[in-house]
Amino acid sequence: MLPLMIDMKNKQVVIVGGGKIALRRLRLLKEEGAHLTVVSPQVNDEIKNLAASGKIVWKKKEVCTEDIKQAFLIIAATNDPNINEWIAGQVSGHQLINVVHKAEIGNVQVPKIVKKGKLIFSVSTSGASPLLAKEFSEKFASLIDKDIEKKLEEYHQYREQLKSSNLSEEERKKALKQKLDLDKL
Repeated sequence: MLPLMIDMKNKQVVIVGGGKIALRRLRLLKEEGAHLTVVSPQVNDEIKNLAASGKIVWKKKEVCTEDIKQAFLIIAATNDPNINEWIAGQVSGHQLINVVHKAEIGNVQVPKIVKKGKLIFSVSTSGASPLLAKEFSEKFASLIDKDIEKKLEEYHQYREQLKSSNLSEEERKKALKQKLDLDKL
């Protein structure tokens, strides 16, 4: 697996299932601006409320091939492994699929993600232990203080200013390196 950062804004995402794991994935993807459709005969109250308020689409039914045909990303999160595996078998080569009960049959895994301002990091155990990934990421996140978040924001603004300057690329790199000064972090 290759870790990538993917802009999910306005991407079509179908989540099949309406339980706790489906909701976790939904929250994550909603925060990133994806267009979300949940396909499930039953969903939990939070998913019902999101659908009632028009923030997501809920198809109250069993999944069929037509439901996932146009999706960029499909999350197979039902409580039935046979349905999840069937969904994985329906995706085309250009679609991404996360199968929550058996990550290895999908082509995407969702790591534990931590955001601290502009700093984003993720931890994966390749499906071996989501609990360990969560614990490790929480320990690492506790090492990051507000000063680092603030410095990263300042660095970003400085970098944007340098991009529009008349400095050569080499001069910009030197200025950025001096501004960052890793010894002070």
